[in-house]
Amino acid sequence: MIDDVPQSASVAKMESARHASADGSADPSFHGISSDTAALALVQQCAWTLVWVAVLASALIYWGSWSAGAWAAVLAPILVVTALIGAVLVWTVRRPLGDALQIAGMGAALVMAAVAEGTGIHLRHFYTTDSAAFNQVATRLLLDGHNPYTSSLAAAGRLLNPANGYWTYQVDGAHTLGVSYPAGSFLLQAPFMALGLNHMLSDWVDLGAWLVTVVLVFCMVPRYLRWLAPLLLLTGMFVGPFANGGTDALFVPFLVLAVWRWDQFPGRATTWLPAWVGPVSLGIACSVKQSPWFCVPFLLVGVAVESRRSGNRPLAVALRYLGLVVVAFAVINLPFFLWSPAAWIRGAFLPMVEPLVADGQGLVTLALHGLTGGVVLPWMSAAAALAMVAMLVAFARWEARLRRAWLFLVPLVLFLPDRSLTNYLYDFVPAALVAAVSVAMLEREPDPESERESERADHPRRWLAPLGIALPAVASAALLVVAFTSAPLSVAVDGVTAAGVATVDGGLHYVHVGVSVRNTSSSALTPRFMVSSGGGHPSGFWNARPVEGSVPVAPGATTRFVLRPIAEANAPPHGQWWIVEAYTTSPNALSTSSLQQWALGKPGR
Repeated sequence: MIDDVPQSASVAKMESARHASADGSADPSFHGISSDTAALALVQQCAWTLVWVAVLASALIYWGSWSAGAWAAVLAPILVVTALIGAVLVWTVRRPLGDALQIAGMGAALVMAAVAEGTGIHLRHFYTTDSAAFNQVATRLLLDGHNPYTSSLAAAGRLLNPANGYWTYQVDGAHTLGVSYPAGSFLLQAPFMALGLNHMLSDWVDLGAWLVTVVLVFCMVPRYLRWLAPLLLLTGMFVGPFANGGTDALFVPFLVLAVWRWDQFPGRATTWLPAWVGPVSLGIACSVKQSPWFCVPFLLVGVAVESRRSGNRPLAVALRYLGLVVVAFAVINLPFFLWSPAAWIRGAFLPMVEPLVADGQGLVTLALHGLTGGVVLPWMSAAAALAMVAMLVAFARWEARLRRAWLFLVPLVLFLPDRSLTNYLYDFVPAALVAAVSVAMLEREPDPESERESERADHPRRWLAPLGIALPAVASAALLVVAFTSAPLSVAVDGVTAAGVATVDGGLHYVHVGVSVRNTSSSALTPRFMVSSGGGHPSGFWNARPVEGSVPVAPGATTRFVLRPIAEANAPPHGQWWIVEAYTTSPNALSTSSLQQWALGKPGR
């Protein structure tokens, strides 16, 4: 644990200094306490007050769960009064920043999160993501002696309601019904199911992983930053999704272990965490989901640069680090690879090789929301890969400046592909904070003038790094422009029929939608349609019947379709926008209509 800065060795002195400074009667330094130290203590007290406010807010929300059982009715007021007392103690006890009160605040936050989210899981009977349902079914198959990678996970549909609202759809009209992650996603859950935990297994395990994560953060950050842990824990962006189908929580504690003091490999000196734990934890994180894979190149580059700075052999140290990552990954996945190599490869790499529909909150929303007319999906992934190359070169060149910020670059890479889900953009925050505050301070900050002199002395190679950054960055931007301007179909809405009782807030549902599709590409294409009217996750393809023209649509030809939803689809409220999406293969692309505005009695454009 990192030593704290001086902070309330004498709380009385700090209080006296702060009050004296506040009324202008004296300078804090007159009391033996610097103004910076007093200010830091005050900031910490305010931060811990926010922790207790977060516990209070969660407890007040939990009051609404009284119908879950007698325990909820009793716990709610207990948690409320505990939070109120905690906020008072921060400003009244003699050691408001001592270990006892910090541990109490952390403990209260842990109990609050476990109770509130645990009650929700206990009452829930359906998952909110197909990945959580898949993990539970895959775990059951494994314990029954079946290979999850060669088995259908269709049984997961019984754990989703309605199932069609949660499937991961492919551009060819199908949806994923197999394991699409490395084996750690279900193998780490197997011990808990073997012990008898069967109800909402994935959510329970993910909640536990998130609680472990914040305990690690509490232990790994400096004492004056411990309040970060309970605030992260109770932040709705994390605790809500991580306990409600957000399976990424399972890799987050391992990633936190991986990046803590990563710059000190292989010589990290600590009695409770050997150096090999970092790369081994990274290998385990990579065995849960593909997202941590993007951290591996950055860590290899960082470890190599740090090794060179300390006089070691950078290539040898980086290869040693990579070897430990690969061994940890192989221990978990090799048995399944040997069981069925093709099935494991298809499952572990499915998100990267299967043509999945566009989704998420990244740059692809420009197409999903009808602003560009569509996008060619593989080119967005290629652009993201080029952007990552540029960022890696920048990190290698300016590691001294980016050593605390590199993990915040990873979400920028994941912002660019055709699938840029919300969790891709915030999953790394806990680990990024731990990495930023745990790396060692350089003895001497890089001096721009000395850097320029070094570049002049190394004239023949001084342009290599800027070119290595600029060329892939420009190529990435160019690919994105081409991707957003090359949609192969032109889609126009001809009309729409709805049923139900129209109100300003909704009340109608789609009966059918008429569209005209013109093929502007050089090859025949078969479009598959979705209708998007707000919300997030795609709710499934619609039945499409051609009424004029042919299918597939020939190059330069136009075909008219009538689209009908497979399940009842609600129309948007009055005044909101909706679009028709058309997916094709070869090219794997999304084409959209222009934005349509829904109006009472006139639901068309």
